[in-house]
Amino acid sequence: MKRTLICVALLLIVLMVAPSHGQGRLPQFELFVGGAIPLAPDGFKDYYKTGLSIHGQYVIFLSPSIGLSFGAAYEFFMFDSDAFNDDFAEAYGWDPRDFGIDTDGNSGILELGVGVRPYLTPATANSQIFLFGMGTYNALKNEVTVSDGDTEETIEGNESKMGAALGAGIELPAGNMNVIIQGLYRFIFTEGETTSFVGVTGGIVF
Repeated sequence: MKRTLICVALLLIVLMVAPSHGQGRLPQFELFVGGAIPLAPDGFKDYYKTGLSIHGQYVIFLSPSIGLSFGAAYEFFMFDSDAFNDDFAEAYGWDPRDFGIDTDGNSGILELGVGVRPYLTPATANSQIFLFGMGTYNALKNEVTVSDGDTEETIEGNESKMGAALGAGIELPAGNMNVIIQGLYRFIFTEGETTSFVGVTGGIVF
């Protein structure tokens, strides 16, 4: 982990002293908000609702067709207690809700990433279409609480895992600023089956 942080710090220093534009493209900040749909593993896909996704990115351009992005993101997913109780009742023949037992919880993912953004359109085009790939460091926090009305027990989990993101987007002019829409496929290399979800976000460019 320390070696990774040192490498990232050195890369940032190099980029700060390097030219800050790529022949016509200026560096830009981007802010996004949208939704994230759980895909895997089954416990994540079946028992968590579509989450809130918030992103921020800083992009510099190494050439007119290649951007280098530095990003941070946060996804928040709420536990779907009704889906869990329905499956529990089907599997075991009794419904926890009939006995006043309630299950609730949430899952949060904080992400830091560095990626490459190839552009499919020239720098002079009004609308910009791009692809991107990103390596990520993810801090995951999970919390599930079971309560019977008198007592409750909370189970928490925290872990840090590497991951990757692939996607595409489009940047469009809108008055004095640009708007940007992107879709991404996120993978987090958790133990056992890889955690994954699809995010669709929109935002503005500064």
